[in-house]
Amino acid sequence: MERSASETAALVERLLSFSLPDGGLPYYRGNASSAEPTLLAALALSVSGMPADRAEPFLDWARKIQNPDGSVGVDPGHRDQGVWLTAQAAIAFHHYGLKENLTRARGFLLSLRSVTIPKDPRLKQDNTLTGWPWVPGTFGWVEPTAWSLIALSLSGLGGHPRAEEGARFLLDRQIPSGGWNYGNPALDGKELLPFWDTTGLALVALHGHGDPKRFSVSLELMEKNQGKIESLSGLSWAVLGLQGYGRDAGRARVKLLNVMGSLRDEEFHLGNFALGLIALSGKKVFIP
Repeated sequence: MERSASETAALVERLLSFSLPDGGLPYYRGNASSAEPTLLAALALSVSGMPADRAEPFLDWARKIQNPDGSVGVDPGHRDQGVWLTAQAAIAFHHYGLKENLTRARGFLLSLRSVTIPKDPRLKQDNTLTGWPWVPGTFGWVEPTAWSLIALSLSGLGGHPRAEEGARFLLDRQIPSGGWNYGNPALDGKELLPFWDTTGLALVALHGHGDPKRFSVSLELMEKNQGKIESLSGLSWAVLGLQGYGRDAGRARVKLLNVMGSLRDEEFHLGNFALGLIALSGKKVFIP
C-alpha cells in the first residue's frame, strides 16, 4: 500500500508538470488549455492529499470561461462548443464549494435537453425519453447524459424530474446482455458491443437510481473481464464502476497503476490521466 501511495503522489506531480501559464491544462503537451483535463485535474487534486491551493489555478481558469448562462465550453476560444462539459464543471464547483458557479452550471444543465421522437415499435429503445446531448438540438447519448446525472445527483438534485428521466434514459440504453455502447443498445435487431468506459460511467451515474438488480449483469460483465481492458480510460472507469458497488476491482487497479506509470510524455492524454488518479484514490468523487 505504501508503494502504491508513493507512486500515486509521483503521478500527481507528473500531471501538474503539464500546467500552463494561463492556469489550465491541455489534452496533450504542446496544446492549449482545455476544460476537460483542467476540470478532471482539479477533481484529482481534491482527493490526492495535496494542499487545496494547488487546484486554485485550475478553478480560476474554469470560472473565467464559464458563460453568463452557466455553461462551460471547450476552451476560451470555443466557449459555445462542447457545453456538455458543463456537467464536469458543476462537479468540480460542487467539490470545491463554489456555490455561485455551481448554481449557474446546474441551471444550464436543467435547461439542456436532447431531441426526442415518437416511439417506434420497430425499435427496442424508447426515443421519447429525454437525456443530454453532445451538442444542443441533437439526440441524447450515454456519456453526456451520465455526466449530467452525476452532476445533478452530487448537488442534491438526484430526485429532480430531469435527473429521474436521465436515469430512465440510461437504463433504456443498457445492452440486455450487459454494459453500454455510446448510444443505441442494438442496431438492426442485433445487440451492439459494450465499451468499458461508457459502461463504468453509466454504472457510476446510476448509483442510487433504481433497482441495483438492473445493474448486476453489467457489473458481472465488467468484473469478469477487467483483466482484458487495455485503455487508460477503460481501466479508470472499470475501477470507478466496480468500486462504487463494492465489487472487486483489484486486477484493474494494478493494471491501471502500471499503465499510468509507464506512459511517455507524448502518450499523455491528461483528461484520462487525471481520471486514473481519481480512480486510484478509492474515494467517491462521482457518487454522493
